[in-house]
Formats: sequence, structure tokens, C-alpha cells
Amino acid sequence: MDKKALKLLKHLDVLILEDDQFLGRTILEALEPYCNSVQLAKDGEEGLDYYYQNIFNLIITDINLPKKSGIKVAQNIRQNDQDIVIVFLTAHDTEQNIYSAIDIGAFAFLHKPFQLEQLYNTLLMSISKIYTESKYFDLGRGYKYNLKTNKLFYLDDEIHLTKTESHLLYIFIKNIGQVITFNSIEKNVWYEKQATPDTIRMYVNKLRAKLYYELIENIQGYGYKLVPQL
Repeated sequence: MDKKALKLLKHLDVLILEDDQFLGRTILEALEPYCNSVQLAKDGEEGLDYYYQNIFNLIITDINLPKKSGIKVAQNIRQNDQDIVIVFLTAHDTEQNIYSAIDIGAFAFLHKPFQLEQLYNTLLMSISKIYTESKYFDLGRGYKYNLKTNKLFYLDDEIHLTKTESHLLYIFIKNIGQVITFNSIEKNVWYEKQATPDTIRMYVNKLRAKLYYELIENIQGYGYKLVPQL
């Protein structure tokens, strides 16, 4: 996992609910170096206590917990916060539990056992949703992108983007930390039209000129990755 990408987790305040002590500590220790804050609860009631005493923007919870299930905890949290990102950990759960989690608005499921890279990728993907709720995505070095208006700013000054440039930047942000292939860029930015790799490179370089070169990393012969210098 690219350590530059993990720096993007610095705005996350994470609450972990996991009764398996080893797994809970593993997740905690994996996230503490990168996230703004991380708290671990061993059961549902303790998790809710932590939630009401602190501010979190992401919850990682096992579905099956002592005292109060992860489903019940998520339902209580949803009554208070419709936007918070909830990631469920699951082993061999019933269809009813899975459907309930989906109804609550689960952002993702991590099926045990999972690799830490899967955890990191899930949290990286959650960032665009969290930023969407707060409108602005921090691109580093004074640049920010308004995800509601699709406008780019340097400090308080707006930087003009063409429609294609704006679509391209948005796709990079929505897939933060992930490599976006030339084919995926063509499909998501140009839709039914064709765009050669040279055309895509031209627009990437236009974006770099309006922001800064290091923001968009070239993955030779494959595509690009957004790596904000925070």
C-alpha cells in the first residue's frame, strides 16, 4: 500500500466496534498512524457511549457484538447522523443481517478474514463520500475542489476548468488512492466517445498545469493515480 495515499486518511475520526480483542487491536494499530483519531470499543453499548461522547465521521463495526449488535448500534447512530460512513465487518452472517445493514446504509462490508490493504482501500474510498458531505476536497498546497459545484479553488480564488477537465478531476477524486486505467478514464469521462491515450495524457497535463505536477502520478503504460501532497 502506497504510504502517500494513506496520508489522505488524516481527516478520519474512526470508531471501531469489535469484540475479538486481537482483531480490534490489529485494526486500531493499523489506523492510528494515519487517522486523526481512532477509538476501540469491545461491545455495542460501549461503542454507543464512545459515539455520544466524541465526534466521528466513520464507524467500523462487527455485525455480531455483545450487549448490543452492530445492527442495533448502527440504527441508533443513523437516527442521529444520516451521513456518517458505516463499514460492517462480517464472517458468516444471515441474509437478514446483511439486508438490515444495507437498509441502514452500509458503505461497505469487509468479510473476515480480510487483508489490511482491503481495510485501507475501503477507508480511502470512503473519503470522497465524507468530503462530499462537507463539500470541499483538499488537494493539497492550497488547492481544494468543491464536490457539489464541481469548482476548483486555489485559496479563495476560483480556477477555471473546462467540462472535461472537471470530469477528469472528479473521477480521480472519487477513486482516491486507486490507479485509474486509461480505459476507465475514457469510459467515465468521455462516455460514448473515444479518447486515445495521447488525448488523455494531454488533459492530464492540462490539469497538472492548473494545479501541480505531483498531484497526478503516472503509472507507466497503465493509467494515473491522484496523490495529493498534504
